[in-house]
Amino acid sequence: MAEANQPNYGKIGCVLILGIACIVGALIWFGGAGSGKNYIPAETYFNTPVSGLAVGSDVCFRGVKIGTVKRISFIANEYVNYNPEHGSTIWVGLAIDPRLCGFTEAEERFADEQMSRIVAKGLHATLSANILTGIAHIELNFPKKPIVDDPISWKPRSLCIPPAPTLLESASDAFSELIAKFNSIDIVGSWSNVMEAVTSANSLMSTANTTVETQQGNLADILTNLRDSSSALREFSYQIRDNPSLLLRHADAPPLPETK
Repeated sequence: MAEANQPNYGKIGCVLILGIACIVGALIWFGGAGSGKNYIPAETYFNTPVSGLAVGSDVCFRGVKIGTVKRISFIANEYVNYNPEHGSTIWVGLAIDPRLCGFTEAEERFADEQMSRIVAKGLHATLSANILTGIAHIELNFPKKPIVDDPISWKPRSLCIPPAPTLLESASDAFSELIAKFNSIDIVGSWSNVMEAVTSANSLMSTANTTVETQQGNLADILTNLRDSSSALREFSYQIRDNPSLLLRHADAPPLPETK
């Protein structure tokens, strides 16, 4: 009777093991590994703060969700071999759903290769944040202008999508470049050149005025001669009009010889 009341530790152990297995299975299932989805592991990195980005944030392609953010860390925590200058670079792990990318079930087996080809064509990752809420997500897209990617000192474990500057960063860089070009202009030298040109123009005008004043008497004689010549030409034209035969003979014809 006493033996019947003793606990059966074997059954208790089996129940505990079965319960733990169910919990682990549920966690795996709800975590996505048992849902039948094969995610494409990918990663990107940023040299600027990723405020508003968190684990579970959306990964979008042209505004359409295709995955989620799985991990956020630093290069120093994810890799061993890297340049110390890149240790503080922010590393972001991504999980991309091939079905949300438009791949068929047959194409899912080669989804990694297809995504690699897409990245090779210029796909970049940008941190996009909502101005009102501050919530950020990863936006994948093809920049309009070609981007020269900085070399990385670590060997990525998964598909690496290089980052692209945000619109605000691009505007800030353009403004900084404009300021740098403005600062490089020699304003003092340019102003000196302008003043020299003005001085030269004034000197030229002064020389021209002096020349006109000096030759004023000669100009008066030239104008008088032109006036006299014009009058003579006018009188000659009147004579030709009245007597056109003047063009065929001298004005005073020679006398005829006397006849005997």
